[in-house]
Amino acid sequence: MKCKYCGKISLAKNAIFCSKKCDTYYSDELARKNDSNFVRVTVSMDGDISKSLRAIQSSLILNTNESISFSQVVNLVLGEGIKVKKNVLKGI
Repeated sequence: MKCKYCGKISLAKNAIFCSKKCDTYYSDELARKNDSNFVRVTVSMDGDISKSLRAIQSSLILNTNESISFSQVVNLVLGEGIKVKKNVLKGI
């Protein structure tokens, strides 16, 4: 049977996840998606910006050993940028 989270083939019968780890990640991901207010948007960005965001994504994945989507990285960077911009505008 194929794992519902990672897609690996599992020999266990009646199992939807290949391991406890996949079950945990899938549950956490569902909770994260259900608890937040996501809006789907289409954005065109510069190639250099995209490469920089991919580099950030890569380092986050290497340092945390978790799957991190490109959308999560964009949300993280935009969130931090907005905080910095608000602080700069308060000082003007």
